[in-house]
Amino acid sequence: MAPDHTGVSGGEAVIRALSEEGVELVFGIPGTHNLPLYRHLGATGIRHVTPRHEQGGGYAADGYFRAGGRPGVLLVTTGPGVTNAATPVATAWADSVPMLVIAPSLPTDVEGRDAGFLHQTKDQRGAMESLASSSHRATSPADAYRAVRDAFRRFACERPRPAHIEVPLDVLEAHEELGDPAPPASSIAPTLDADALEKAAALLAQDGRITFVLGGGARHAQESLTMLAERIGAAVLTTVNGKATVSEHHSLSLGASLRLRSAQAWLTESDVVLAVGTELGESDLWGPTPALAGKLIRVDLDEAQLDKNAPAAVGIAGDSERVVNALLELVSARPHRSPELHDVRKQLTDEALGDGGDWVELCAVLQRALGDDGVLAADSTMATYYGAVHMLRFGAPGRLLYPTGYATLGYGVPAGIGAKLACPETPVMVLSGDGGLMFTLAELVTAAELGLSLPIVVPNNGGYGEIRRQMRQADIEPIGVDLAVPDLPALASACGGRGKRLDRVAQLPAALDGALAHPGPTLIELPCRGS
Repeated sequence: MAPDHTGVSGGEAVIRALSEEGVELVFGIPGTHNLPLYRHLGATGIRHVTPRHEQGGGYAADGYFRAGGRPGVLLVTTGPGVTNAATPVATAWADSVPMLVIAPSLPTDVEGRDAGFLHQTKDQRGAMESLASSSHRATSPADAYRAVRDAFRRFACERPRPAHIEVPLDVLEAHEELGDPAPPASSIAPTLDADALEKAAALLAQDGRITFVLGGGARHAQESLTMLAERIGAAVLTTVNGKATVSEHHSLSLGASLRLRSAQAWLTESDVVLAVGTELGESDLWGPTPALAGKLIRVDLDEAQLDKNAPAAVGIAGDSERVVNALLELVSARPHRSPELHDVRKQLTDEALGDGGDWVELCAVLQRALGDDGVLAADSTMATYYGAVHMLRFGAPGRLLYPTGYATLGYGVPAGIGAKLACPETPVMVLSGDGGLMFTLAELVTAAELGLSLPIVVPNNGGYGEIRRQMRQADIEPIGVDLAVPDLPALASACGGRGKRLDRVAQLPAALDGALAHPGPTLIELPCRGS
């Protein structure tokens, strides 16, 4: 019997769903098994960007969201294509980044049989389920279509985390009618807990020291949170992912200083702490959660977060902007406490300089080049977490992209590519160590192919400087951390970009000016003190 080609194929159903969700760009690597998806991609007008490795594609999708606010989409093939994307998916899960990974899977009659099929994985869907928020195996073209639409609804209405959808090869080629299109995400939000709001408002009206701790889940509530902080004179600390949710130029801002002991002492001595969109996790605090019993108000879209790591005296589940707007209706004005903040701000600055003093000059140059609106895609490197996190000041969130929870190496360059594609008119730079650069160096070719103006600043300390430091502190003979570093400027040129090696940071302003004007990536290598 001839196959039934009436209706829509599974491949077309997936691409149609992406188009109907307004997706403008996907990252992907074509492979033998995902060609049924590519058959329909060109007709939609969705732009396709090919990274040189699925890991780079995943980080680019991550940076695309963090800078531009739209979920990133990654198309991969079976087996190695999926497993190569595993670390970006785990990174997105740790930092609550919405990312959709779409892959084919083995035919329905082969799955689970250990049959020696090309790219066969023991349990591809299960492997991704252990990393992503959800992992769905479609059973029909209509199911594949609904799964894509459902993923975007969850991105809009739930804690945004990565989703994986796989479509068996036979389902990709099968045809059926899709039926009625999926309804749009519900605009009817759950009712907020009125009693919890009243209790929170009463705590915020008390005399005494009030401090906000703002995480990544608070970023879209910048205006409301600034108004509330001003109304009650609250100091504002943020996590790295919440950096500049209240402008770091504001007199009430204490910056993204949550890891510093001075900040945690301030929290412990506060009379009320309002934590919005944050786990209060070890990766933010670099240690255990301070004692906040009896005075902690928590606001989070995910109800499971309200007692995580630090139990809330009052917990409010809901969208951060909606909750804060409700509190604004209940809370009266209190005076500012700016004189008190002057002292703690000095303590924070002195402490940050204690382990980040080597990066002051570099960060001052980056700040000048980025201005208040530029984006820095930062790898997990000492120049970032000791330097840029504390020394760069921004007026709005989404300007420093950094994988806080997973702290993965190799994030910077591909995340910078994603950020530049999301915000083509915005200055975007990358800050990476020489060790982390090697993980995704091939994406320099992607940036060059796309003609992206992308300065990549690389302080070179000859290997894994942070781990070398930790080994010495622990009285361990440094092993595996002193690495041969290739000629980085020459590598950049070989990849289609430009490369420069500077002798000192004083030469960097001119180099950055030139790099920002050049239609392609420019790698700028700097000597690293103590390397």
